[in-house]
Amino acid sequence: MSTARRARFSTLVLLFSSSLWGISWWPLQLLAAEGVQGPALAMMTYGVVGICGLPMLWRQRTHWRTKPGLLLWMMVVGGWAAASFVMMLASGDVVREMLLFYLAPAWSVVGARLLLGERVNLRRGLGLALALVGAFLVIRAGGSIGAGSITTADWLALSSGIAFAGNNLTARAASSIPVTTKVIASMIGCALLSALTMVALGQGVPVISPDVGLGLLGFALLWTFAGTWTTSYGVTHLQAGRAALIILSELVVALVSASLVNSRVPSMLEILGGVLILAAAAVDAPES
Repeated sequence: MSTARRARFSTLVLLFSSSLWGISWWPLQLLAAEGVQGPALAMMTYGVVGICGLPMLWRQRTHWRTKPGLLLWMMVVGGWAAASFVMMLASGDVVREMLLFYLAPAWSVVGARLLLGERVNLRRGLGLALALVGAFLVIRAGGSIGAGSITTADWLALSSGIAFAGNNLTARAASSIPVTTKVIASMIGCALLSALTMVALGQGVPVISPDVGLGLLGFALLWTFAGTWTTSYGVTHLQAGRAALIILSELVVALVSASLVNSRVPSMLEILGGVLILAAAAVDAPES
């Protein structure tokens, strides 16, 4: 396959993947309505794929056994990013939570400065400022600014974005570890952290019907496995800047689909905040 054809194919794959994740809120909310909610939902959707991936994780052990600390950290931050993402979409307002989650690029700038010592240039500083102003407007749209106006789903969205940024920074530090190992580690971490959260909250494993079981399996295969694989393929074969901009379509698809399905028209503050967050992500997209 020629370079140009591979780039076009990779673009289509990444658009498919981003669109898939953009509507992931819909099956998650349907499953939550059937009684599989919160951490149990995250554990069942990501845990299945993580367990199936254990043989591959073991097969690639030569790449990570000298860096078990990095792998463990990816299980924690990557696992929480996935678990809180599932929980926020299953229980919160899709428009609001997706906008708050997409502050992840801003947290990446902060983390890179604090943890890696990277300089914040004018472009990245502008992106950070736009993102923070956008977040202020989105939160303000829900009421008065303050801890009382931020819901549990909001906190999940914010923590998911922070954990996602932390996972990306860790992945950069662990460049010698294969992508497959990183993905499987995050899924296993998601299952384990979700199980611990259930224990802490005193929740048991819900009894599910065969139909709900098929729904969980379908989400695990189509979104957790296929969605993750196609995203990894797209970002591997495209320039980083181009891939980052294409991934923004996930947010657009989520906002449009949620507005249409739920007849939920975003307020002017949310629209303005969303535009600023999108602009921030675009500004911060790598150039190569």
